[in-house]
Amino acid sequence: MGSLVVARCECGLVTEFGVGGGRRNYLTTCYFPCRCSACRAVVQVNLLAKPPVCPLCNSTDVLPYDQPELIGVKGEVNVVQWSMQRALGRDLVLTDGLYLCPGCGDLSLRFFAEGLWD
Repeated sequence: MGSLVVARCECGLVTEFGVGGGRRNYLTTCYFPCRCSACRAVVQVNLLAKPPVCPLCNSTDVLPYDQPELIGVKGEVNVVQWSMQRALGRDLVLTDGLYLCPGCGDLSLRFFAEGLWD
């Protein structure tokens, strides 16, 4: 069972998505928010896909939001944490900090936990 997360920016961007996977697909599926450079959107990408692709435009130019170049101010509280040590070599973490918004280009994107996702 994964987590339901919302991304919100002061520019009006609002996107809801799931993080993680389920009991039936956790070996092949790990959804996580990514910035798609091609369509300038926050998208839900399966990081275990080879290669990971944007579901909107099929671009492979996607960058997960746990990468340092997308984090403006790291928050103190984890909004979501998904252990992917075995498959990806790291835990996937989103904090209550500030991230780069693909819409406006400012460091004003925030993530909020909305509950469980199945």
